[in-house]
Amino acid sequence: MTTYRDVLGPVLSPAALTLLERLTPLICALYEIELLLEMEVPVAEHQRLRERLTGRLERIMAILPPDVSPTANEVFTAVEVLVTDVLGRELRVGEEIARLEVLSDAFRNDPLLYQLARGQVN
Repeated sequence: MTTYRDVLGPVLSPAALTLLERLTPLICALYEIELLLEMEVPVAEHQRLRERLTGRLERIMAILPPDVSPTANEVFTAVEVLVTDVLGRELRVGEEIARLEVLSDAFRNDPLLYQLARGQVN
């Protein structure tokens, strides 16, 4: 077995992976999970999950204005795919809005996270 990090590495930007690493404790608390990037994922599932991530991100980026960094959406999408496709849990819209608000506050309250989310740090 390998990890969810192995699935995400070829798909997400380095900034999104950094955000996920820094936000792991908060994301784990919000979604009541023990592991995020270190979650074990069978190798046979990697390609399917990467295609799901890529397809979802392409749809999101197609509607973003050109001056908006997709990094925050990469983070949200990675968490969504982990919860729905890896863990097999359903997401409820109201709960997701509340979680996104908490994560958005985390971005805004930490200058480095904010710059990463806006694509202003390499």
